[in-house]
Amino acid sequence: MREADPETPPTDGRTDGKEAENSNAKPRGGDTPEPATDISRNPDTAEQDDKNKQDEQTQQPEQTTDDDLLYETRATAASMYDAVDAMRGIPPGARHVFIHATNFIGGDATIGTQVGRDNLGNTTNHRTVARGEVTTERLERIRRIFVEPKVFQDIRRRLGAQSLLLLRAPQGWGRTTVALRALDEESTTSVYTLEPDVELRSLEIEFTRHTGYLMESFGPDQAVHLHRFHLEQLSGRLSEQDCLMIVLLDNATALPPDLGEFLVDAGDPADTTELVRNHVRYRLDRDPAEIFDLPEVGSLLDRYIRDRPAARVLAQLGDELADVADERTEITEVHDRHDAAIGEGFRQWFDEQPSLEARAFTIALAVFNRMPLYIVSDAARTLARVIASEEQPDETPAWPVFGSRNSELIAAARARSYRSTENTIYGEIPVHVVEFTDPSYPPKVLDRVWQEYHTALELVRDWLRTLGSSSDLRVCVHAGVAAGLLSTFEFEHARTVVIEPWARSGTRYNRAAAMAALQFPFLYSDLAPLVSRMLDTWLQRDQPLALRVTAARALGSEIGQAMPETAIPRLRRAARSTRFSLRLAASFSMAQLFWSGGLTDRILSELLRWTRPAARPRLRDTGLRCVLALSRYRRVRTEQGLLEWPVAVCLTGTRREAIIALFARLMESPGHPPDTYAEIQDWVSIAEKDPNLREPLARFLFDLGNAMQDIEILPYHLKEWATEPKGPRRAVQELLTILDSMGRVDSKQLDSKERTE
Repeated sequence: MREADPETPPTDGRTDGKEAENSNAKPRGGDTPEPATDISRNPDTAEQDDKNKQDEQTQQPEQTTDDDLLYETRATAASMYDAVDAMRGIPPGARHVFIHATNFIGGDATIGTQVGRDNLGNTTNHRTVARGEVTTERLERIRRIFVEPKVFQDIRRRLGAQSLLLLRAPQGWGRTTVALRALDEESTTSVYTLEPDVELRSLEIEFTRHTGYLMESFGPDQAVHLHRFHLEQLSGRLSEQDCLMIVLLDNATALPPDLGEFLVDAGDPADTTELVRNHVRYRLDRDPAEIFDLPEVGSLLDRYIRDRPAARVLAQLGDELADVADERTEITEVHDRHDAAIGEGFRQWFDEQPSLEARAFTIALAVFNRMPLYIVSDAARTLARVIASEEQPDETPAWPVFGSRNSELIAAARARSYRSTENTIYGEIPVHVVEFTDPSYPPKVLDRVWQEYHTALELVRDWLRTLGSSSDLRVCVHAGVAAGLLSTFEFEHARTVVIEPWARSGTRYNRAAAMAALQFPFLYSDLAPLVSRMLDTWLQRDQPLALRVTAARALGSEIGQAMPETAIPRLRRAARSTRFSLRLAASFSMAQLFWSGGLTDRILSELLRWTRPAARPRLRDTGLRCVLALSRYRRVRTEQGLLEWPVAVCLTGTRREAIIALFARLMESPGHPPDTYAEIQDWVSIAEKDPNLREPLARFLFDLGNAMQDIEILPYHLKEWATEPKGPRRAVQELLTILDSMGRVDSKQLDSKERTE
């Protein structure tokens, strides 16, 4: 199928769960009826709805199914994790945690509870702004590796006397670690980080008693409007709840002169040698004295003491020295990597690349680190031709067919190649993957281009913009992440030249690139408040539809996961839109948030709100679509399952009550039952292959029938499915037997109760 514009109203198809696990395989299509429409449309808006639908349908003659776009949503998310991790030097798979049924089974959290209150029942103007609780594991790790800077005891003393503190320190100083350690020492319960766009001047903040709060992003746009009065009010609110808050500021952030009692300047950072030593001790769980006697370690520490790097670089050095102590690597390799990454070593290496091809390959590898060699080589060849055309505009560059060898280019880039596998629609295939030997190189290479080579930067930016339109989703996502990293140096220029044109284009690949480009400025710089406001602007009704859909999709990524109390109301607004593609994007983003750590209960409570009978018709339709989307998005692993199971069957407690209520509403809503039955039929097909699923599935179907007040309809469909060619006969037979048994038991319990009464 030719690429279809995602702004067209997709139709509902079916996705094979196993194929959806394949990052490059396209899910199978199915029948494509028109999407379910709202049965109770307002006559005043019906004509506009029809016009909107016609406008969307005329944008592209061919259509994609709902499952095509849901698959794309999941594949984009996985690619963004990979691309961001590769750019940040995080080991492959470190953040990829498989969702196991135990994440859901036994989870009896109250629906709607978020940081100590019920969001649905709240009638005050306060809102929770906690970005997420800092785990006890992270706090314990900080405790064990922590080295006090000189200012630390002053920070503790000030927190003992006042509830609010502004800590001013440069990025890389270790300010987040110091703040978390101080809050952990002084708080009696837990520590939370705040959403990046929360206004300190606002009184619409709810605090949980005896809790510490950290605000990691406080930009100059907030500081210019901040006055002593606001901080005194905020400090009073914190004191009332026995809470503490630390706000982190850059050295360059100017503050009014009357805030001195709230401000602490960081001064010198923690001792470099002791910080590295503690990281090694933490990894080895013993004193690493012998490692620090090595001359290579001494020379590295001397350079780092003289030219203090970011705290994360010292942490990385500590981890690598632990590997040396455990004989997993050689000290010479560690020394060479760090020697190449600091000072003149790195700059000379990049500036003295042996050829245009080698330099283009190095830049391409910075963008596509840990990707197959053929992707890196193709991108490098394109960039080399662009550079050659700029250097010799009147000549067509000639490229020797047997020019630079791959081995030479990889060696010149200080990289390595290894065998791996790649998933395709036909299964796994072997590939050669290439990566820098030093995982810190990708951002350093792009930073070097930005700092020193203006003309080359323009060419690289144009090259990335072209790659963002690639038909390979991984290519456009990696290009987007690289453009996003460069945007942290010059966001407004990157926004207008690259990011926003991608977002406005309306193609799925450009959209993925735009979403990927926003991850770095939002999550890893002080631009988070700006990005948040920009997305809010993109969602406005007067903006182009493609821009609105991009914003809604971005709110399902890590951006929305980092600020759920901001993202969810924005998605709710999008879910009421007259534009079907925007509502669909909102439903997919809500499904993504459902699978995010800690947001399952919040999303279920929101969907119960969206789908209640009194809800607006379009909002209700979006919520019902989201229920199916979150079910199709992923299966879960169970200890007793031979295959992965549907998530709805694995939920327990109030989560189970919520999902059953939502599926009952799906069954009872005009237009949605066919898709719902198709989804349940998929579950029965899994049960045909995995007998262990049959009893849990039967219990779910029994409870669903009771919720619908129709215990006959599901057995009727089970029998119909069993009669189809190659139908799930064994599973249906056992399911019917269990349902019949449960029905008799239920009747006996009811009769006994009636006799007692």
